[in-house]
Amino acid sequence: MKRSISLFLLLTVITNSFAQKLPVLKSNRLSLDIRDGDKLRKNRWNIDSKTKPDIFETTIDKKYKWVTFISDVDSIRFKVKAGKSYPFIVVLNEKDSAYTRIDGIKNIPGAQFNRRYVTSHDQKSFVEIPQVYELFNIISALTAYGRKDNGLIIKNTKYYEQVLQWFDAYKDEPVVKKTEQILAGNLMAFVPLKMDAYAFEMNGNGKITQSKVYDRINTGRVNTLKPFLAELQSFSDKSGFQRFYKENTSFYNDQIRIYKDSIGLQEMQKWLTYHFPSAKYNSFKVIFSPLAGNIQSAAWFENNGFKEAQAHVNFPYRNIEDEKDFSVAALKVKDGNIVFTELNHSFINPEGKKPSYQKSLAKAFSDLSVWNEKTKPAGQYYNNAYACFNEYMNWGLTSLRYLDYAPAAEQGKLIANIEKKQSEIRGFKKFGLFNQYLIKIYRNRAKGQTIADLYPLIVKWFEDNK
Repeated sequence: MKRSISLFLLLTVITNSFAQKLPVLKSNRLSLDIRDGDKLRKNRWNIDSKTKPDIFETTIDKKYKWVTFISDVDSIRFKVKAGKSYPFIVVLNEKDSAYTRIDGIKNIPGAQFNRRYVTSHDQKSFVEIPQVYELFNIISALTAYGRKDNGLIIKNTKYYEQVLQWFDAYKDEPVVKKTEQILAGNLMAFVPLKMDAYAFEMNGNGKITQSKVYDRINTGRVNTLKPFLAELQSFSDKSGFQRFYKENTSFYNDQIRIYKDSIGLQEMQKWLTYHFPSAKYNSFKVIFSPLAGNIQSAAWFENNGFKEAQAHVNFPYRNIEDEKDFSVAALKVKDGNIVFTELNHSFINPEGKKPSYQKSLAKAFSDLSVWNEKTKPAGQYYNNAYACFNEYMNWGLTSLRYLDYAPAAEQGKLIANIEKKQSEIRGFKKFGLFNQYLIKIYRNRAKGQTIADLYPLIVKWFEDNK
């Protein structure tokens, strides 16, 4: 007995001695900010004392990168090189210790398109509800945040009821709690997690594996969902997710079919390609979940001479008011807004980044309070010149698409609906004025002129109205 006690004390001394040699970061809150190179990620890291070590991966483009973890009372900074690890300890509330490590990894492309992929995807469009992607959306629906009436999850469907009946017993699983911490801390940190789920696949035995094509989907340098992988697998195994997914295959295929046949997907791709000729894509993908609500996003990749655009969206469920206000023909065009307003980012974002517009846009948006209401989504999520300009263009293009495809008698009402939502609900103060100007110059454009050709006039309007 004495020998056992002595051995325990010896191990404790060794462990404490090892811990004392590591740098320490103190914190009084569970989430930490990370400055990864020149990019600050608010509430990016949740302290986890059970995972030993809890690893943060960062990609290195050059010789090294500075990485800083920031708490409410402290910070710790490392000069990180590829292939090297940097361990430290986070002490939470002066009692709980979390062994943490930064790993520098060599930067690799977000997607790698080999010859077989190029051959099978060139000049084609795809609509998908992928397994691991749906798994993560189900987990999101089980969180306390996802259960609230905040638009994150679509709840007025039979499918949502089935999800709760099947998975509610697993709402306390670690991956659900981790996702809840992200959602509660910073909603925008949730977006890359959901997108990065598409970089994983599930084999016939239910094993989650890294995609052979994608390393990550988000625009950052690391796959943000990768640290969740073990908990994600555990949740899937315990809950019987793969069986649930297979039992709902016909439902998924029905929704995919509606997207392919009724949204005008091919038409909008041709329209965007024509109006933005410098941004040509070889393939398009629409990736969605029947659960996904009001958070959509876009991604685009270029590798091996092949360009792919992705829209991560929700299903275009119709509300009762729209069915009362618009004809079936108008609703078909309106239904396409969900995917159109994400696909078009693959075109307008590169166009707006052209060097010839940068100085003018920086000047026009030097005071964002002129354009956005701080307390509304415009001010919260579009807080730089590039993002703000592109979101004005995003919904402006939606109005132009109405002019070309919606019934003439209903165009005015459809456009007014957009202007009201963007100005009054989302907080883009001058959207109505801009939209009417955009419509005017689009209608009066010369034969053969594209929207890209109108960009000098558009950028000048923003300069003149700042």
